[in-house]
Amino acid sequence: MADMQQANTDAASTTLPPFEVLFERYEKGIFNLIYRMVGDMEDATDLTSQTFLHALRAYDRFRGEAQAYTWLYRIAVNLCKNHFRKRDREARFQLISLDAPVMSDGEEMERDIEDLSQSPERLMEGQELQVRIQESIAALAPDLRTVILLRDVQGLSYQEVADITGCTVEAVKSRIFRARGHLRRALGPYLHPEPEPDTAETTPDPPPTQRRPL
Repeated sequence: MADMQQANTDAASTTLPPFEVLFERYEKGIFNLIYRMVGDMEDATDLTSQTFLHALRAYDRFRGEAQAYTWLYRIAVNLCKNHFRKRDREARFQLISLDAPVMSDGEEMERDIEDLSQSPERLMEGQELQVRIQESIAALAPDLRTVILLRDVQGLSYQEVADITGCTVEAVKSRIFRARGHLRRALGPYLHPEPEPDTAETTPDPPPTQRRPL
């Protein structure tokens, strides 16, 4: 019986891909999530490295109880929480500003900006909206920011977000509802601008031309 259990354990472990495969597959998503959470390129790079270092050290003990990517996301989120606590203790908390040079022509962040083949005016409007969205997400409380990024940016299911954050599905849905409410209020003026008055409708039609009888 013991030999069968050991065989099953060995079989489960052999189904796991090499760690290098996980790194290549999920490094970009982990980095994007962490950057959107902490808002600093250097911190995001460091925390991404820490995420995969922690995962590598524990990979021989990972038996596939969860999906590999949810396991990685959980490590990343926990490291971000520790980062926030440390930053709060040092009284250096700052809101994310996407006016930083990283959001200009930096090579690292070009992958996050949608390539819009539009006129320069429309492109500027789209970039401004992206900045406002990022700033609005950054202004959320960390617990709300985490779930909205995992659900609406990373596209994970409610159950996966719950597994990563250690919350119930109901708690995740509640936080996402609150986060979306904050974002709707913050982005309302940009998503639904006031229409310009239509002067054509307010200009009265000229009176009909009177024809003189012959």
